[in-house]
Amino acid sequence: MTAHVLDIYIARRFTATLVLILFAVGTVIFLAEYVETLRRYSDEAGFTALVGVRVALMRLPLLFDTALPFAFLFAALLSLLGLSRKLELVVARASGVSVWGFLKAPAAIALVLGAIATGVLNPLAVDLQEKAANMRAELTGRAAWGGGHWFRQESDAGPSIVYASAADVNSVTLFGVIAFVFDSAGKFREKVSAPSAEFAEKRWTLTEATAFSATAAPHLAAEYALPTGLAANEVRRSLIEPGAISVWSLPGFIATASRMGLDPNRFRVEFHGLLSRPVFLLAMVLIAATVSLRLTRFGGTWRLLLTGAAIGFLLYAFGEIASDLGANGIIDPVLAAWLPPIVALTFGATTLLFLEDG
Repeated sequence: MTAHVLDIYIARRFTATLVLILFAVGTVIFLAEYVETLRRYSDEAGFTALVGVRVALMRLPLLFDTALPFAFLFAALLSLLGLSRKLELVVARASGVSVWGFLKAPAAIALVLGAIATGVLNPLAVDLQEKAANMRAELTGRAAWGGGHWFRQESDAGPSIVYASAADVNSVTLFGVIAFVFDSAGKFREKVSAPSAEFAEKRWTLTEATAFSATAAPHLAAEYALPTGLAANEVRRSLIEPGAISVWSLPGFIATASRMGLDPNRFRVEFHGLLSRPVFLLAMVLIAATVSLRLTRFGGTWRLLLTGAAIGFLLYAFGEIASDLGANGIIDPVLAAWLPPIVALTFGATTLLFLEDG
């Protein structure tokens, strides 16, 4: 009965701290996104303050999902630090409760909320992100995705390398296009830039294009035909970012990409990264415990608190590096997604075993 009451008490303290941190983080993210929306779209004809609020709110869940591990890290740090400072953990230790008893409730919350974040928050965030993109499209007159895309294509006339600052995935239209065109022998022929390019069967049509070459003066063309060997579905899949696909759609997307001969590694990393989210949140709780449960004994509160935060950020950076390596096929995508949370979990558990159990 005593252990049950203690679990409920610690769970309430941890949840209250987590909710407070999430509210503070959400407020900051919303204000930053709203200011950015005002800066980018306030001059558009259909823009109003209410539209800006709606766009910022729709963008909030996706950004919120990214900040979730840090919210759990600091919630565990602050809640356990508060219990330690008030000597509540000392009383619990005297009654025979070990460190694993203290962490049982926060660990359970991390696993449950991590599963909810993967299965519910992620699809909701992706859906709202798409709606926000559609609202921005209504304001600007184009449905653009992404912050820049590079891809290489082959054709009978020769290869070309294409860059687009943004893209409309549905209509397969590129914006802010720069193409480096080569002949069939692989020799550079010309560079072409255009405000937009529309995809048709076996070619891109660049509108109001300007062509530059080493053997002739720059010349303008109302329409410039750029041959391509890509199909429309291949182009769409090369433009879609893994973060724009929900966890429930990723398995089918990976299977389809594999059948088409496309590289599915970055989508596998994203999928398994979402599956490993509960483990990563649990690891954050254990990392926080390693530097917060014994603060009152040894002092140096701020030093140890900053150490815990630094370890959390380093683990996050390690996860990003592993994801990039997996997305590029340097290491196995599944290993790239699961290695950081497993390493963090092992580090936290080993450190607690050493500190608490000898």
